[in-house]
Amino acid sequence: MPASTAIEPRAIGRAHRGAAIASHPICVALAITAIITALRAAGTVDSDTAWQLWIAQRIHAGAHLYLDIVETNPPLWFWMALPIDRVASLLHVRIDAVLIVAIGFLAAVSLAATDRLVGHIEPRRRRLLLGYAALVLCAMPWMHVGQREQIVLIGSIPYAALCAARARSDSIPPILAALIGAGAAVGFALKHYFLIVPALLEMWLWASQRGEWRLRRPEIVALVAVGAAYACTILAFAPDFLTRILPLLRLAYGDTGAPSFALLFGPMVLVGLGIVALIAVHFRLLERGRAPFATVLLVACIGFAAAYFIQSKGWVYHAIPLLGCASLALAALLAETEAPPPSLRTVAPAFLILPFLLAFEEQRHAVTPGDDLTGAVAGMRPGDAVGFLATDTAVAWSVTLQHRLRYTQRYNGYWMLRAVVRNEQLGSPNPRLVRLGHQIVGETVVDFTCRPPQRIIVARPRPGEDAFDILPFFLRDPQFAALLSHYKAVSRSSFETYVLASPLPGPAVACRSGHLTVSHSLGICR
Repeated sequence: MPASTAIEPRAIGRAHRGAAIASHPICVALAITAIITALRAAGTVDSDTAWQLWIAQRIHAGAHLYLDIVETNPPLWFWMALPIDRVASLLHVRIDAVLIVAIGFLAAVSLAATDRLVGHIEPRRRRLLLGYAALVLCAMPWMHVGQREQIVLIGSIPYAALCAARARSDSIPPILAALIGAGAAVGFALKHYFLIVPALLEMWLWASQRGEWRLRRPEIVALVAVGAAYACTILAFAPDFLTRILPLLRLAYGDTGAPSFALLFGPMVLVGLGIVALIAVHFRLLERGRAPFATVLLVACIGFAAAYFIQSKGWVYHAIPLLGCASLALAALLAETEAPPPSLRTVAPAFLILPFLLAFEEQRHAVTPGDDLTGAVAGMRPGDAVGFLATDTAVAWSVTLQHRLRYTQRYNGYWMLRAVVRNEQLGSPNPRLVRLGHQIVGETVVDFTCRPPQRIIVARPRPGEDAFDILPFFLRDPQFAALLSHYKAVSRSSFETYVLASPLPGPAVACRSGHLTVSHSLGICR
């Protein structure tokens, strides 16, 4: 056979594959999503998400959220982890890997839905836009996979595209609109702050359509139905969130977060606001509906920015939807504009790359257990019981997951002690906060007595360091002091380690439901 004849079928095959990709711009985005998900599944999750997965395991073991576990967030995020835990148990695989794969699947569905709604963008540009969106949804939140902010971003992108399609008066299948509305509603329900976003998008759509605007649409019906169902579910299955946790939040949660307004402006926020400023300079490109998808993403970015500053915590992952919508708005503006001005073409690539550089830097300088904490758990075996005394919740929920230890407490950290201690320094302390301090110590004594930890690790300032020392606060309680007398201090750095030296007496009160056993899937506790 002549060489030219042998080469021709291969060339035809490549041409057909190229034509298939060109006719289906979503293919590249799905491939990017699959690759990132596979790479990410080899790692683990951050401290908040590890706590979420542990709570799902405890619920399956019989624990009652907000009674046996003290958690400040609404229940939806934890309920979402229940099927993840069930699948991990059935398949005998790591629960964090199952979660990462599930998030990748949701991102793929989000991208596919978005592709159905941005058909006004020419295929080559749409392929680039969707590929970039896959990176934003999956790679940018690399360190915070599974966080509520990533989930709401995944649901918001197709919802924003749907609003843009409504503004263009496109014909949209009702079932597609309803499914997008329901998916977005789940994300918006994760935090009440997120409800700002659909409200702003609806205001924008009303301003765009005026006389043609209709509230009774499939996506709005789905939003309201999901919200109402969630509210009823809380009343039926998690009333303790309203009666026990909300009072705790009102009493003590205000002392958490950024100590000053300036600290809210971290790198992700600055880059997001910088992108908004760049789009504002080229605002004429958005006029008269010339770039509707970019416009609605900008509106969503403004909503997420408002949610970020209202929360005022300054935590990195809180800025994920702000930066995600801002960077996608810029990418959409380039995709929807036939001839972007030279100034935009010159500056935009740097801004589009910056979110991933920030994610890379965060991963490269990830907060991992330092030498002090690693030394405190050295020699412990998977399944060993451990207790922590620390105001920072991330202390226990990095090392516990990584070393597959058994966590023994109802609190993931004693963040509320900041408010308790500050209250004690007032001339006329709030008696409710005083009682809260006593309650926290008493419940910790019960937890440690019911499931005696083999080590108690206490976050303490180094000798001579001026910082809050949590141990003297606990030792003021005679019951805790008696409990700690059964332990021997073996090391002291920024953590003081106590090892069980003699058996503890039996619990004086009933232990919590769903007490802890080792889980094969995550290796922390069930």
